[in-house]
Amino acid sequence: MKTATTIRFRWPLFVPIAALLLSACAFDRYDARPLSAASVADAYTARSLQSPELREYIRQHDPQAAEAWPPSRWNPQSLTLAAFYFNPALEAARARLATAEAATTTAAQRPNPTLQLPFQRTLNPKNGDSPWTLGMALDIPIETAGKRSARISEATHLSGAARFQVANTAWGVRSQLRTQLLNLWLAREKAERLGQQLTLDQRTAAMLEHRQTAGDASAWEVNQQRLAVMEARTNLLTAQRDAAAARVQVATVLGLRASALDNIELDLTEYAGAYPAIPADTLRVQALLNRADVQAGVEQYEASQAALQSEVAKQYPDIHLGPGYTFDQGARKIGFDFAGLVLPIFNRNEGPIAQARARRLEAQAHLQQLQAQAFGETDGAIAAYQATQDIVQQSKAQLAAQSRQLTTAQRAFEIGQSDRLTLTLAEKSALTAQLALTDATFQMQQAVGRMEDAMQRPLTAMPLK
Repeated sequence: MKTATTIRFRWPLFVPIAALLLSACAFDRYDARPLSAASVADAYTARSLQSPELREYIRQHDPQAAEAWPPSRWNPQSLTLAAFYFNPALEAARARLATAEAATTTAAQRPNPTLQLPFQRTLNPKNGDSPWTLGMALDIPIETAGKRSARISEATHLSGAARFQVANTAWGVRSQLRTQLLNLWLAREKAERLGQQLTLDQRTAAMLEHRQTAGDASAWEVNQQRLAVMEARTNLLTAQRDAAAARVQVATVLGLRASALDNIELDLTEYAGAYPAIPADTLRVQALLNRADVQAGVEQYEASQAALQSEVAKQYPDIHLGPGYTFDQGARKIGFDFAGLVLPIFNRNEGPIAQARARRLEAQAHLQQLQAQAFGETDGAIAAYQATQDIVQQSKAQLAAQSRQLTTAQRAFEIGQSDRLTLTLAEKSALTAQLALTDATFQMQQAVGRMEDAMQRPLTAMPLK
């Protein structure tokens, strides 16, 4: 039998070996990132459309837009990229995606083995025996029934859903920005037309007052025209207020302070144009194939399937292997335990399996709801667009008729067959027709926005055949 002295010489080798194995592992370290309300406010205030970081971001996505920096005029496309860079909702969605992607790493992890180092001393050892009982044992868990694969599949699909949610949030930001830019375009167009109308009303009031002095106009006519001047001035102030409010909303969607848009020229001329008719079937197909929320619903359904598979696999117990070595009062013992086996006696994981099946049905119903919503939004947008196209065509015809009458009035005035009051009234009628066309175009652009939202794709990127 070996003596205690000999064993003490060999046994300490286990401790440094274990220490070396543990020290070889790379441990992550905590990195502090203090945050305060003041620092967040300062960073928000410092945001600017002239920042070099924004230029680099735009250069990566639209190199031509970043050639001349800063742009002399910002159009909806470049503003959309700025919103993608600054908007806090999109930043939060990206953070959720990073969390979901990190969860895939967690899901792929294998359980670590457990090291046990029993240590005992016998107070009354036999003569010649070592009083020490020393050992080393491992508990090696082995997952069975494909639990790890199911866990990885669930995390991967949830990560895919989070990625589509980023795209869905990005489209929501783009839609909000387009809505506010369209409101700003309408307010600016109306303010310009209403300013012209106020000038014409003031000119008409002055001519009627002159006629009243000459006895050719009644006091009632003059008072009515003065009321028209007051109404035109009120309408102009309202349009200017709406333009200022829309500009603030644009800055909010961009993720900037309103002052960041000072001295920034916005090019919104594209909203004055029209779009060709889009085949309804093409729109419906795109609504199903391109909508990020529908694709996220598909990923969530697949994740629920993987979760059910994981719960079913939990019916089968994991295996715990326990190889070990013990020096027991001079005796060397090698063990191999097969422990920790859970016996499915009282339950076989029926409850979690039933819950997982119910969640899969819930995910399926949610996906069907998203698809029905996509079809409904598409059909409503198509109907609205077709109706507004008719209104636009009627407004264009009315404007053309008023323009012809204005041309006739101008010629009659030039040859002395009519007076300036008649010409001014013709100019007011043409201006009223222009305002009606502006409103009709705004309604059409709203319908275009609804169609784009239904598909989550710009109409300019749509194949028309």
